[in-house]
Amino acid sequence: MFKKFDPSNDVSTSTQVKASVQRAIKSQISTSHPSLTDAILDELLPKKPPLVQYKVGPHLMLYCRGSEPVFFQQRDGPILPSLKFVHKYPSLDFTKVVVDKGAIPFLLGGAHCMCPGLTNPGGWMPEDGKEQDVQGFDVPGLEVGDGVVIYAEGKELPLAVGVMKLSSAQVREKNKGVGIEVAHFLGDGLYQTEEIQ
Repeated sequence: MFKKFDPSNDVSTSTQVKASVQRAIKSQISTSHPSLTDAILDELLPKKPPLVQYKVGPHLMLYCRGSEPVFFQQRDGPILPSLKFVHKYPSLDFTKVVVDKGAIPFLLGGAHCMCPGLTNPGGWMPEDGKEQDVQGFDVPGLEVGDGVVIYAEGKELPLAVGVMKLSSAQVREKNKGVGIEVAHFLGDGLYQTEEIQ
């Protein structure tokens, strides 16, 4: 998504985000990443200065704190953090997965995360079946469409951000094909962007 991102050409319009929209964004972020409490989000995204929303292409919104890109959203998908934002606050506990060492060069090249990278030794996803739904079925640890921060085996900081294409239960069961659609990775155009004006 951001492989060839160039803020001078790809960003079309900017709008200051209203307080009500900023509250809705915080609510979506806390739903996607339950360990981020309202107090933490208020500290990370204060009312002053307000967020600025930039339109990138026809279906992408980039949210900036001042001129620093902090979150982005494609269409009606989850709001995802930028890698620089996650690197800046490494103690924050975003919803995450870990891929094995063999997946690292592919992800750094911009490839999507395949299921074996998550299920091989060294890979990790949240457990399935910790909770049951209304009908008594096990709920997968991650659902289709959940936003995740992708870490690599043995590394402290994440190398990509993406959206689950299969639930964690399906990834474990099928173990083939694309498990996570990578939206933003280390070294892409957004990562190399210092500020947007």
